[in-house]
This record gives sequence, C-alpha cells and structure tokens, in this order.
Amino acid sequence: MERIKPRYPWRMGATSFVIPAAIEENVRYLAERVDDIQLLFFESPSQCRLPQKVDINLLQGLAQEHDLSYTVHLPTDIAPGSDSRVIRQQGVDEIVRLMEELAPLNPLCHDLHLAWPPELARERWLAHISDFLDRLNKELGRAGAVVAIENIDYPFSAVRQLALAHGFALCADIGHGLLSGQEPGELFADIPRAAHIHYHGVRDNRDHQALGGEQQACSRRLGEALQDHGFAGVVTLELYRSADLEVSLRHLAEIWLSYQQV
Repeated sequence: MERIKPRYPWRMGATSFVIPAAIEENVRYLAERVDDIQLLFFESPSQCRLPQKVDINLLQGLAQEHDLSYTVHLPTDIAPGSDSRVIRQQGVDEIVRLMEELAPLNPLCHDLHLAWPPELARERWLAHISDFLDRLNKELGRAGAVVAIENIDYPFSAVRQLALAHGFALCADIGHGLLSGQEPGELFADIPRAAHIHYHGVRDNRDHQALGGEQQACSRRLGEALQDHGFAGVVTLELYRSADLEVSLRHLAEIWLSYQQV
C-alpha cells in the first residue's frame, strides 16, 4: 500500500477495519501508511456479545513509534432520541465509559451519530436529542470539546444547531452527503466548524465505496475547500477493505498533488 505520511497539511486517516482482524492488527498494518486511525466501536461495549478489550498500552506504543494519532467512532447502537429518559441516559453512560477507557490514547475526535427513530415526530425527536446532548455535555465537561456530531441520513440543519448550541463540534461526512444528493458547496460549508472529515465514494446508491472517477470533481473541490479554510484536522477515508483504501489514496494523491508536502 502506498505510504502517504506526512503528505498533506491535514492528517490522512483510515479505519481500524481494513483487514479482517482485530483493532490492534489493523493499527499495525496501517501505522506506517497513514497519519490517523479511526477506532471503530459500532457496538456499545456493554451490549457486545463478544466484547473486545483493546490493548491500550500497545496502541499507545504504536502511536509514539509511528507518529500516529487516533480518532474514535462512538457506538451507533445507542438511542439518543429515544422517548425513554432511562435509555437516553444509558447512551450517555456508554459514551462516557468508552471515552474514559480510551483517554490515554488522546483521541483527536470522537464521532457520534444521532439516529432518528422512524416512529418519532421530528420535533419530539429533536427535544430528546437536546436533552441527550445536555446530559452528555454535563457528564463530559471539557472533554466534550472532542466530541463531533456527524451528519447521517436526515436533514442536518436542526441537528447542527443543537450540536453547536450544546458545545459540540461537527463531523462532516462528505460521503453521506453525496448519497443524500447534497451539493458540494453545501457539503463543504461545515468544514470551518468541523473537527473531523469523513470521505468515501458513492456507487450504485451505496456509500463507503472506493473513490473513483465519479468523485473526481468532488475530490478536487474538497481539496480546495480544505486548503482555503486552513483545515489541519483529520480526513478519514471511511472504507473497510484494504483494496478500496489503496485505490482511494492513489485517487487523492493524483488530484491533491499541489497540496503535497513531500
């Protein structure tokens, strides 16, 4: 796989599942190739049938040895918009426990989905989301500054307002925006307030695909937007196969040639 570190003014990242192995093996595989690795925790540790206890000391050592940083994808099986206060609080507790466990790694960002249950009316859901974010903010205190709310499969405008009002950052997922048909200008508007960028291709109405010819114009405009806004955070290629990651890194290396520092 092509080595890309350090190449750009921003840090380029990959996910902790590009080969079918545990987080530690993925980090070893990627450590010499990328600047940042997004540690994936889609399942809440307390709900996972086969809980995976990551080796914090090993990950710390790899980060020091390879000038590597970490970002974290927080669990997606929590229910921040639930009608139940108990369930909302359980979600807060899961996030706090996981962040405390991973704190020795000094993650640069923790990405959070705020899923919309289909049975809830919009205003009711937003009220629950506001309550959830308020609880999370109070529990985390200053640590909440490294939590970023990610756009997913719903109109993001109201969620964006709540996230910023409660003191959280934004995670701009360009791939999700492409899938939902947003215009690039709208997609890139959040870059100045984003702590983390996700990027991946869209093909046959599926996201998290390798970047290719369909994304050439978008990739070019994304590079320009990152440069114009002086973005110095992490751009993660949110892909789950090493072959897709390799193709996508080459795609960006060709298009972002003028930003390369090596």
